[in-house]
Amino acid sequence: MCKIIAIANQKGGVGKTTTAINLGIGLVNRGNKVLLVDLDPQGNATQGLGFDADSLEVTITTMLRKMIGKDYAFKREFGILSHEEGIKLMPANIELSVLETELISLFFGREKMLKNYLDMIRDKYDYMIIDCMPSLNLITINALVAADEVIIPLHAQYYSVRGLEQLLQTIGSVRSNGLNESLRISGILYTCVNDRTTSFRDVQEILKNAYGKDVKIYENYIPRSVKAEEAPSYGRSIYEYDSSGRVSCAYGKFTEEFLLTEKGR
Repeated sequence: MCKIIAIANQKGGVGKTTTAINLGIGLVNRGNKVLLVDLDPQGNATQGLGFDADSLEVTITTMLRKMIGKDYAFKREFGILSHEEGIKLMPANIELSVLETELISLFFGREKMLKNYLDMIRDKYDYMIIDCMPSLNLITINALVAADEVIIPLHAQYYSVRGLEQLLQTIGSVRSNGLNESLRISGILYTCVNDRTTSFRDVQEILKNAYGKDVKIYENYIPRSVKAEEAPSYGRSIYEYDSSGRVSCAYGKFTEEFLLTEKGR
């Protein structure tokens, strides 16, 4: 049965795309069929896998417009790209930024257009990973309605913790308003970590005290690394770009922890 995982945080620069790509390819490396859905008009996941976002004729915007127009006559692989590391991609580009206006104009079902699309193709995959934009707008609500779980990448700094409550409230609203009552938080993942600082340990303590009883905080975390920042410019995952580095090892361990957590649910 396919699991749909949204990688979400309304703050930018917290490692959403890096996590989406490397969790996705980490799952592929363990024998799973994975589709990465780029749901950010910046197209970072698309570019991070080596594709020219602006030159693509078919993107997630195309598919959502098909859902709006009830045009279901397409092959399930339509518009989906293949990356050499084994992951599949439904790309995005700047065209997605104008789609919210089209969704807002809908009277019924505007929060479920992405779910409608993914439900049509989910039987081809073990996992779908949605790379959300850094906003809590209607596009991101579509991701939360479509998802089974949410992973929250969190920059290990004080100001990042302060913004977490808004995201948790939005997830709670999606559940309580009947849009996706089964949505759950898979966990919080620390990213861009300098583990030699006292501030990281302080943030860990703050988050544990505030949310540790209700939300899983992954034991594994992702260290800060120049290599991780460089990898997308080569269209590669961190596993290919720096296979023996700290970040490659960290994402491998996180993927294993994620799978063990899923198995234990």
